[in-house]
Order: sequence, then structure tokens, then C-alpha cells
Amino acid sequence: MVKVDALVVPLNKGQTAISIARSLRLVNHTLRTSSSEENLYIPLLRQIDESESKRLSAILGPPKIEEREFNERPRVPRTLAEALQNRLPPHLLANVPKAFDILGHIAIVEVPDELVPFDKTIGRAVLETCPNVRTVMAKSGFFSSDYRVRALRLIGGEDQSVTHYRENGCVFELDVKAVFFSPRLSHERLRVASQVQPGEAVVDMFAGVGPYSILIAKRQPRSTVCAIDANPSAFRFLVTNILANRVVARVRPILGDAQEVVRSGLSGKADRVIMNLPGSAADFVGVACESLAERGGVIHFYSFESGQDPQEAGSRRLKERVQASGRSVDSILATRIVKEVAPRRFQVAVDARIS
Repeated sequence: MVKVDALVVPLNKGQTAISIARSLRLVNHTLRTSSSEENLYIPLLRQIDESESKRLSAILGPPKIEEREFNERPRVPRTLAEALQNRLPPHLLANVPKAFDILGHIAIVEVPDELVPFDKTIGRAVLETCPNVRTVMAKSGFFSSDYRVRALRLIGGEDQSVTHYRENGCVFELDVKAVFFSPRLSHERLRVASQVQPGEAVVDMFAGVGPYSILIAKRQPRSTVCAIDANPSAFRFLVTNILANRVVARVRPILGDAQEVVRSGLSGKADRVIMNLPGSAADFVGVACESLAERGGVIHFYSFESGQDPQEAGSRRLKERVQASGRSVDSILATRIVKEVAPRRFQVAVDARIS
């Protein structure tokens, strides 16, 4: 218990008093407020000056101050390393992840091999560090080749893999164990969506649960998007998310392999194609070119590249595949490194105008 000055107010004025005291930076947030049958007691950080007293008086009446004892709030660690300070061998603290992904109530952590014996300890520490997180999962193994789904194992909290995530004004429901979704691509999705012009027809060849397609439809209501994915689980959430974001009239979900879907009805229809499958997008460049209108259009191409100039390598890879399809790259509009996926290996984005 800690004894400090308290602002005493009737219970029916408690919320108002707390709001005003917070705005004046008077509240001692390291202590818990307390109450009696009639009053609320707000722990104060310092003495109230004359101008603050006048402001409180105008709304609450003359402030009543008395010294009281308060319970301390549990201290929340600021970082995961801080939370693990006394729980791991000192020589392993440097290997604690400095960042991890949060999707709704779920945190997804990449646990280095040397820390795997301590993964439950790390899970508890994440829960302490992030009050809104209820489930902690660790990445386990590589992405599957078919649906880009990575094995996850529960290391803390509830065993609940379905979550809701908000991004760029959109809401997405997804199962982190059944679909691919990276919150680290939020800026990239917004960058691409911002380029879509009124009236464009867009083909999202690997749509997943819809982060590109739905954002485009919300930002550019005069566009239309064909959102394709071969993963039945991703497709189910894609349909749910289209409904939740009220873009049913502008996004057409299609379950199937992108090559088969394009050749069965989307040839020559697109003004813009999104190819967010960096591991194998190069194999689909031919069909992406086939989906573009005769006058041409824009391809957003993603690949994994290494070497001295990964952006140039990505551009070269796209140009070679476009030429092999019988079309040509008029211009490279932009290239950027999206993120580093391994030491000196990068996910690269290439925007190109195709004729």
C-alpha cells in the first residue's frame, strides 16, 4: 500500500472527475483508484494548483483532497526482453525476438531454435507485455507450397486461431492456422490500392482472405475486382470479409487455380493484375499477361530475390517472363524492397506497365 493525496468525488461524478484529472495530468497511474459506498478516490500525482482547482470546481464543485492508502498497479513490462529478464539464462536474452506480429487477439512469434525449450515462458511473457493479446503462437517450420500456410503451435493463452483484424479501414476475419496473412504488408497493400483508377477492372490472382481486393473496392468504388484463391479456407473467409466490408457489388470471389480461372473466363479483361505470391508468381506471369486487356495494363509483381541488387533482379525476372509470353514491358513504374525474409534475401515488389 502507498499513501498519497486523493481527489475525493461522489460516485456519480467519478467518470467525469477521472476524465478531467487525466486531461490535467493529475492522476497517478501507478496506483489503483478505490471507492467507498459514497465516494471515489483518485490517487494524485502531485498537488493541484490554483488554475486546476478552478477548473475542477467549475464542473465538480470545490475539490476535496485527503490522504489515503492505495494499492499499486502491477507493472507491465515495456518489452519482451524486459519481461524475460529474470526468466532466461543471461546469455540467451540477446536472442529474444524484438518484434512479433499481432492479429487481433493473437500474437505470432518467431522463436529461435535455441529458445524453443523456453517457448512456454516466452508465451507467458508476451501475454504480460501485450494486455490485448489472449493467444500466443510460435511459427513452426516453413510455409506449405500449396497455400502458403505455416504451421503454428500454441505457446501461451487460449487455443483460439480465428481472429478479427482491422487494417486501413477494413475488417478481416481469418484463421491464422489455415490461411496466409501478414500484417507487415499493410503499407504495401495501401500503396497498390492507391494506384487504382476509377473504372479499372482488377484481377487479384492470389487474393487470400481479401486484403488487397477489399481495400481496393473500398477506396475506389468505381472499380471492380476478381479475387481468386485456390485455398478453400481462405475462400470461405474471403466471402465473409466481402460481406462484412459491404463490397459485394464490387468484388467477385472465385475459388480455383488462377491459371484455370483466367483461361476459363478472364482473358483480356483486366486493366491491373496483382501477383502477391512471391515464392512462385514468376510461374504465373504468362497467364497474368493473358488476363490483361489487349491495350495492356499494369502488373504488380512480387518475388523473393537475393544478391547485390534485389530490385533489379526482380525487374529482370518479370521482363523475361513477360517477353516469353509474347508481350513486352513498356516501363518499370516502381520497384521496392517490401521486407527482408532471411539474411540478404528480400521480398521485392515490381510495378510494370505491360503492352
